[in-house]
Amino acid sequence: MENLQSKILVIEDEQFIRENIQELLEACGYNVHTASNGKEGVLEAIDFKPHLIVCDVMMPKMDGFKVLEYIRKTSAIQNTPFIFLTAKVDKRDVRQGMELGADDFITKPFTTKELTHAIESRLKRYDAINTQYSKVKHELDTNVFATYYHEFNTPLHGIVGGLNLLINAGNSFNEKQVHDLHISILKSAVRLNHSLANLMLYEEIKRAEVYPEQLHMFTNGQTAGNWPKQVEDELADRVKEIYDRADDLVVNLEAADINISTDYLMRLIVEISDNAFKFSKIGQPVEVIGKKEGNSYVTTITDHGNGFPISTIKDIGAFKQFNRRKYEQQGLGIGLHLVKQLIEYNNGELQIHSREGNGTTVIVKLPLTDAKD
Repeated sequence: MENLQSKILVIEDEQFIRENIQELLEACGYNVHTASNGKEGVLEAIDFKPHLIVCDVMMPKMDGFKVLEYIRKTSAIQNTPFIFLTAKVDKRDVRQGMELGADDFITKPFTTKELTHAIESRLKRYDAINTQYSKVKHELDTNVFATYYHEFNTPLHGIVGGLNLLINAGNSFNEKQVHDLHISILKSAVRLNHSLANLMLYEEIKRAEVYPEQLHMFTNGQTAGNWPKQVEDELADRVKEIYDRADDLVVNLEAADINISTDYLMRLIVEISDNAFKFSKIGQPVEVIGKKEGNSYVTTITDHGNGFPISTIKDIGAFKQFNRRKYEQQGLGIGLHLVKQLIEYNNGELQIHSREGNGTTVIVKLPLTDAKD
């Protein structure tokens, strides 16, 4: 970052020091704005959006610590490098400043070299971090947008195209062809609905991470009614509608009261089973087995398909699909991420054992209701 492009904000209540620093930095080629107190400094920072802030610690009205606290809470400028000026070095002040996110302390009186060196080093680090962040963000934004576009646009084309055929050329089709078109439209609609539901859940979880008081919506449930039959029926319908592989589904779920809502338990099992069908072929069974073991309910979903490379559960992230280049996949790549989050929120455990060419076994352990603390 060249000096002429670097904007520095100096917040200092002593006019002589403030003007000297401004003159010195402008001589070095920086674009410098100043503020004579903390309140003025915060407003100037929001308006000026400096690349770095130099701020006195002891000031009337609002001290430097309070200024830094405001800066770190203001999204547009919260990552701005922040250097404190202080007349004395007190360990408690340094610790407080670092806890608030200060980048450096300069003790008065200071030399020109000390000040410019501190500023230059912080700007270089800030520039390097920004460059790396921009690359990662661009790559992530590009990949996520492409995933969104593909996953929403593809089934929409299937729905619109199928309906257009029925409307404009339906009379030329025989009964089987019309039926096949209906099935194709239904598959596209189910796929689109599933992707939208996953995206909505993903956004709800992201919001709960920012506002922890909303986490209760994921953690305060427990299974109710004849949930094994509900899950089995949902799986059977989905497997038949999307994969036409009803004979490959094997379900055996023992009834139990589990410390998770029926809706979220169903979503976990359906999502994992859906992956099992994606990564296996017709004639390769997918087994969904659930039973009580001690204080836990253990659900095991096993397929005998392609498998996929995963070294640890930490590999699972949002918008990440394993071996997409090798195996054509559908979906946003957030299904396993959602599964992992829901299991963690409900004090459960997720295990995945998979090897390419040897199938995958996913094990979900969730606490029984009477085992809840």
